[in-house]
Amino acid sequence: MEPIDLASAEANRIRQAFETRDRGRRPRASKMRAGARLATERSERMRRLVRALLADIAVPEILDVGCGGGGDLRAWRDAGWPAEKLAGLDLVEDRVIQARALCPGMDIRHSVGPLLPFADRQFDVATAATVFSSILDPSVRRDLFADMERVVRPNGLIVLYDFVVRNPRNGSVEPMGLSRLASIAGRAPDHSERLSPLIYAVAAGAAVHPWLEGLAMRVAPRTHRISVWRVR
Repeated sequence: MEPIDLASAEANRIRQAFETRDRGRRPRASKMRAGARLATERSERMRRLVRALLADIAVPEILDVGCGGGGDLRAWRDAGWPAEKLAGLDLVEDRVIQARALCPGMDIRHSVGPLLPFADRQFDVATAATVFSSILDPSVRRDLFADMERVVRPNGLIVLYDFVVRNPRNGSVEPMGLSRLASIAGRAPDHSERLSPLIYAVAAGAAVHPWLEGLAMRVAPRTHRISVWRVR
């Protein structure tokens, strides 16, 4: 019997989970609005961190690992980044097609394993949003983080955004607390903070009144963490 390729098996599991979710019932308008608001908060915080920590680089080159349909790449573009400074990849081919249509001129690739199809030290920043919490195999997480380090230039940044609480409705994800993040990278993040209020609270507020939506954004428990490592 041939040995099982754990990386390929994990990639197939993740792809199937996302394809199933994409085919699922469209969420209510209030939840879609809440999700968009949380995505805006996340992308704005990522940009502030990148600009503050790489202030000596006018326009850092950015790779978005697990770019999905291209929403985060579009946010970078809308914030002033030229297309040639942005790249992405995803393991769901339909999402890659969507991202290319949404983000013309960007280098967006289809990739199915933890080895990234980019050159050594090609980027100043590598980001990944809810990617590592979607990987259940610890060795695949470590391999992916190591390859993100490979494609980032020395003194550049790796920025991860992931769940820190378990979602009982989604058995395909695992929370990424600080100890688990440190085990992935071999060291603790240089910076880490909680982000993103509970989406169900924000959606419930949005369904009633914008004031309640805003209140939930301020006071609801934070369910995710954004973490930054400086590449050595």
